[in-house]
Amino acid sequence: MHPCTTGSTADARVDPWWFTHPDGSRGSLPPRAHLTSDRPELSLAGAWDFRWFPSASDAVSACPDPTAPDTAWPDRIPVPGHWVLEHLDGDRRFGTPWYTNVVYPFPVDPPHVPDANPTGDHRTRFVLADLTGGARTDLRAVLLRFEGVESAFRVWVNGRWAGQAMGSRLTHEFDVTDLVRDGENTVVVRVHQFSAGSYLEDQDQWWLPGIFRDVRVLGEVHGGIDDVHLTADRDPATGEGVLGCRITAPADAFPVQVEIPELGLSTTVDGPDRVELPVGVVRAWTAEDPHLYDVALRAQGQLVTHRAGFRRVAISTDGVLQVDGAPVRFRGVNRHEFHPRRGRAVDADFTRDEYRLMQGNHVNAVRTSHYPPAHHALDLADEMGLWVVLEGDLETHGFVQQGWARNPSDDPAWRGAYLDRTARMWHRDKNHASVVMLSLGNESGTGANLAAAADWLRRHDDRPVHYEGDHDAAYTDVYSRMYPTPRETRSIAAGEPVPSTDAAGSNRIARMPFVLCEYAHPMGTGPGGLADYEEIFRTHPRACGGFVWEWKDHGITTVTPDGVPFLAYGGDFGEPLHDGSFVLDGLCTADGLPGPGLLEYAAVIDPLRLELDPGHAVVGNGYDHTVLTGLRLHWTLRGTAVETLRTGTVEAGDLPPRRSSRVPLPVAPGPGQHLEVTVEARGPVAGSRRRDAQLTGPPAVASGTPGPAATAPSGVRGPVLCVFRAPTDNDAGTIEPTRELWRPSPDGDDTDWHGYTGTDPRDATATPGIVVSTAWRWLDHGLHRLQPRTLAHDSGAPAGTVRTLWAAPGTDLRTAPFVLTHRWSATDRPGARRLELSWQLPELDVPLARVGCVLSLPVDPDGEVKFDGDGPHQSYPDACAAARYGTHRLPARGLADPGARPQASGNRARAHRLSIPLADGTRLRLQTLSTELDGAPAPRGLQWTLTPYRDEELMAAAHPHELPDTAGRDWFLHLDVGHHGLGSRSCGVDVPRSARLHARSARLDLVLEPEAPDTVRRRPAR
Repeated sequence: MHPCTTGSTADARVDPWWFTHPDGSRGSLPPRAHLTSDRPELSLAGAWDFRWFPSASDAVSACPDPTAPDTAWPDRIPVPGHWVLEHLDGDRRFGTPWYTNVVYPFPVDPPHVPDANPTGDHRTRFVLADLTGGARTDLRAVLLRFEGVESAFRVWVNGRWAGQAMGSRLTHEFDVTDLVRDGENTVVVRVHQFSAGSYLEDQDQWWLPGIFRDVRVLGEVHGGIDDVHLTADRDPATGEGVLGCRITAPADAFPVQVEIPELGLSTTVDGPDRVELPVGVVRAWTAEDPHLYDVALRAQGQLVTHRAGFRRVAISTDGVLQVDGAPVRFRGVNRHEFHPRRGRAVDADFTRDEYRLMQGNHVNAVRTSHYPPAHHALDLADEMGLWVVLEGDLETHGFVQQGWARNPSDDPAWRGAYLDRTARMWHRDKNHASVVMLSLGNESGTGANLAAAADWLRRHDDRPVHYEGDHDAAYTDVYSRMYPTPRETRSIAAGEPVPSTDAAGSNRIARMPFVLCEYAHPMGTGPGGLADYEEIFRTHPRACGGFVWEWKDHGITTVTPDGVPFLAYGGDFGEPLHDGSFVLDGLCTADGLPGPGLLEYAAVIDPLRLELDPGHAVVGNGYDHTVLTGLRLHWTLRGTAVETLRTGTVEAGDLPPRRSSRVPLPVAPGPGQHLEVTVEARGPVAGSRRRDAQLTGPPAVASGTPGPAATAPSGVRGPVLCVFRAPTDNDAGTIEPTRELWRPSPDGDDTDWHGYTGTDPRDATATPGIVVSTAWRWLDHGLHRLQPRTLAHDSGAPAGTVRTLWAAPGTDLRTAPFVLTHRWSATDRPGARRLELSWQLPELDVPLARVGCVLSLPVDPDGEVKFDGDGPHQSYPDACAAARYGTHRLPARGLADPGARPQASGNRARAHRLSIPLADGTRLRLQTLSTELDGAPAPRGLQWTLTPYRDEELMAAAHPHELPDTAGRDWFLHLDVGHHGLGSRSCGVDVPRSARLHARSARLDLVLEPEAPDTVRRRPAR
């Protein structure tokens, strides 16, 4: 039916090591679009016979002919699936997953792979009549299609070789017309975990071998269509649409009737040459209004259907990415396909749920990192409305360890493999409206093969070509970066010279769209600093946004030897080389629940922007194609007890895309008051939008004077000084990728790289891109093990004043003393106690994690905490957009989730009142009187965390089940006047300078008093 793309169709089983050659694929048909049609198709998904070998040599020795009828098939596994995920909670008879980020899990000697190459044989059967439903003569060909196999596979049908292929996330079809027979047919597939292709698939994910996408038998009918290339262009000026159509088919398929009923189009295409069919005025497809038109192509023997979206993707003369004539801003995520138990074997319902969650949190774009996803992902993006950067199945990141020596990207022996992967990526998804950018791959250095792939794409498509590794903008259409600092990002977006390239490169870059294909890094508690990037994207039209790395964690659901369930990460399966919890770096948890990072990202990128200042509000429309109509602002002024003082409404009219409006407000909050404002509007596709914001007034002046000395409330112990936190992944992070590009300027300029990027020279190491972590500096200063010494009573201080000197063992007390002064006193309310605290802090060369103290309390873990302050979500100085000031209620257990790798979390700010359930059924009420940092009101008021775990317990545990049993013991209430930000340094940038905690003094004044037995409605424990 079709010529083969790679070499001879002769049976190649005489070379069992075919998979160690870059050009080892044979028999696979030319790539084509994934078509929806009425041709007969039969899915072979289900339980397949299976046998596993620890190496390819064992497979060849024990079973040289996998199709031999007298060989045993001892097991059954599901297809699609990954064999290493079967029996994972049992005897693990088929091996285990292996996670690496950069380093290959085998010695680097391309194209060779190690002897220890697990191999799995798969077998299934089908009856041809189940495909045809009638006579076989109705078919001109029978094809066998594999949509995803990792990493190399060979196929036999009825004992005869059909073909072999590499390219794990790519579709491969084989013509088995002459191999099938009436009645039952047997398909045997031998899969090798590692192959030459593995050198091109070092994609920061679990190595998961197997047949993980569908396998289908296709019946190609007489008079049917082989391939269709449709382009749906819309002139932004006139709204006129043109459907471009090229049909690949045998002569007996023509003429083909092309119809778009909604547009009244019905015309005939007589041959395979491309035709352009004017369709009149059409509604544009955008991510905000994903309108699709049903297209029917009626060949003489087959009906092919497609859903077309009309739009024009272009780059303006000043370097702005446009769709339908308007600038486009990606509020994006990088998405690996991953399920915590099924790995990459995901279905359409799973992907639809993920897309719904994305869109519910204002995500409008997906980069398909780092491979083409299952075909349904593009269908759903078209339907639901997401911009897509379609990425090729390519990454050779491990060669960075050798200084990119022997990198396939610049090796002529690999050129065919690069072009084949590019062609298969493009052909399958070429007809999708959602695809607005084509990416060659990821982190594969640079070289002639990548440039050739870019040229191939330009010959076939006019959409922009992307590849981040083209740092000189030599062969791509978009300038792309990973994890630049905000200062660097702002400079590039403004069109200033880029010191890592020469003047010609800078000039090219200044005329290109600029995208962050990866930024931020929501690993653990984080990321921080998102708002800094958002401001840049909003200000500079060439900056077309970015894609947070990444959408979700890749934890694998498994159990400990004694049956305790947990989420596994690198090293949990005994891998000799791995990258640990770096695989847990998503906005969502592995099981798809929104994490704090997603909540923060959603608040930062919300296209409906609302910012408050005394006397006015700024309402912004961040949509690219949608007018917000009927804007109305509702405001409420609340007093110190959260009581309503005044309310009102302001009409604000309509707001065009990418515009903002300043709206006067008739009130401003006074001392101790806060103003709540809600803006409502009609948004995309006639949907309603709403956004809230709050503005707090200056602190209320504390009333009353401290009374006589008293003891702490019953059950309360402390305060204990605390300037440390159990390091978050970003605190412990050592990766600043922007430093990897630092090199002498090609033009001979002496670049001040630290000044250009805003990085700290004190953090540098001898390894490019690797820095000294903030957590290491905390530990080096001994902030986690300060020891106290109570000082003599100062005769001038009020009775009951306690001064405690704190320092780390082995340090010179004269250089780093911490002094905490506190006093408990009575008030005019029986049982209430006033707590006054002050801190004197040394001048250090490292920011403090916090300035605060800890109280121990007998908390009811099943009770509910009520508080007036920022919430309900956690917030930190550089990650506070999701929190809103108000009255909140949360289960005590849900306040500080330690995460899949335990660390500090759960900080909240601007607490005015706090009511905590106690074990005896009463409650402890806390009210903030004043907070002060370096002589001024603390900018975030009282910050607090309530947790059952000590910092050292969080540090010691690698997984939640390793934390101690806290039943019956006290919890720990952190009360902080200052807190350090989060940053994104697990892979990215440090905490913004504005969110770093350098302080020399602090004060806190508050009242604690018992309340009557708990009458707050309890919720089930989480």
